Order: sequence, then C-alpha cells, then structure tokens
Amino acid sequence: MTFEKEFEALVLILSKLKQQYSFFKETLIRQRAAIIANDKTELTEILDKIEGIYEGINLLENRRIYNMDILAQNTNSEIKTIRDIVKAFPEFDGKKLEDIALELKKEAQEVKDISASNAELLEISRSIIKETLKTIMTQNVDPRDRAWRTYGNGGAYSRTVRREPVHLVNRQG
Repeated sequence: MTFEKEFEALVLILSKLKQQYSFFKETLIRQRAAIIANDKTELTEILDKIEGIYEGINLLENRRIYNMDILAQNTNSEIKTIRDIVKAFPEFDGKKLEDIALELKKEAQEVKDISASNAELLEISRSIIKETLKTIMTQNVDPRDRAWRTYGNGGAYSRTVRREPVHLVNRQG
C-alpha cells in the first residue's frame, strides 16, 4: 500500500470514528432521558448499545494507531499527532485530515461532557434512593401516635392508646 492510500485510509478511519462518537452522543442523550424517567428496561438496552459502541471505537482506534505507525515509518521524525502527519506529508490533502480530526475532537469532548453529566445524575439518583431507604429503615415510631396524646394540667402528655414502636418495614396489622 502506498503512503497516499494509508493517508486516505486514515481520513476514512477518523470519519468512522467521528460517526461512532456521534452515535455514542445520541445514545448518551437517550441514557440521560432514561435515567430521569427511571426506565430500567431502557437503561439495560442502552448499556448493551454502549458496550458495542466501545468495541467499535476500540477497533477503529487500534486501526488509527496502526495507520499512523505505517506513515511514521517513512519519516525521520517521530509522529505523535495529526499535525505531525500533515507536516510530514505536505503533498497530501492535510486540510481534510485536520478538519476531520478537529470535528472528532469536538465530538469526543461532547461525549465526555454528557457522560460526566449522566454519571452525576446517576449519583443524585442513588443518593435520593439511599436517603429514602434510610428514612424508611430508621422510622421506628408510628406517626399516628401523636393523634392519641392527651395533655394534663402540668403540660405533660400521656397516651390514651398504648402503642409499641413499630418499624415501617416490619409493621404487623
């Protein structure tokens, strides 16, 4: 394969990576809606899709690294970035490669931001559930007890109906 073909293959790989990240972004937006709606079925489906997207991104990323290594073999300098490739091969259309790389970088940043937002939403949801369970599990007095209080002349109260403390989860009757 010639270096021009490898260069074009790199452009194609970056385009496919951008498509994967766009699809990933859409999936994360759906995940956010499912988190807010507390739709467990949708979340399960989305997690399966995310796993498939990760596999696709990893395959494309490995192919990108391979192509960059092949292009680096022809140059005397060490190639680490897309700009290095464009500088090393001025005879090829470097503008197209840089544009796609820039778009890919933007998509990746948006995915990172949405993913962080979803993680924060999940943490908020967990804390709400944790507090709700804590409230339920530590409740040991029937709230109706206040209704059966009578107060004496000295301000002290006594219950007219005797009730034992009842845990909400283990309540009988």
